[in-house]
Amino acid sequence: MSERPQLAPALGLVRDRISGPPPRRQTQTPTPAPVTTEAEGDTEPAKPSAERGPAEAKPRKAARPKASSASTGGLRRTTISIPQRLAAGMRERLQADRKVSQIQFILNAIEANAHRLAELVEKERPTAPTTGGLFPDQSTGRNAIEERTTINFDTTEANLKVIDSLVEKHGADSRSQLIRAALRAVLAD
Repeated sequence: MSERPQLAPALGLVRDRISGPPPRRQTQTPTPAPVTTEAEGDTEPAKPSAERGPAEAKPRKAARPKASSASTGGLRRTTISIPQRLAAGMRERLQADRKVSQIQFILNAIEANAHRLAELVEKERPTAPTTGGLFPDQSTGRNAIEERTTINFDTTEANLKVIDSLVEKHGADSRSQLIRAALRAVLAD
């Protein structure tokens, strides 16, 4: 029987040796350049320092103000459910008029039909099923249900309060039902 030749140990697998990835290069983090002020409230852009090298210092951008403010109550995201047909009609109108955003279109639809929202919400209600069977709450027929999609949008707290007050005033089941009623009226025109 012949003897096998001795193989060199594989790095990382030998117990008496610890090998790992090569050490990371140490990078120097640049220190921020000092900002000088002549008077209180006046600031000059940061000047390059000897540590940073010849590259120019980039002035910091002013923080962009938030779209919300304390007077409107801030922005809130809400979700509504509308039939796909209404969503497609709304998208077509928005394609034609690129100056109007989706939320503006919805709010305009509610405002344009504010005088008849109660009537429109009543039309949105499903027809009352016949009673007298074993189950008191029968669901609507399959053919009456429209495929729906959800739409997310951001609006101010103040706008949501107005929508919620209209929901309560006109007896709608939800924001979605009120908005569906207003959109159907606008898109039918």
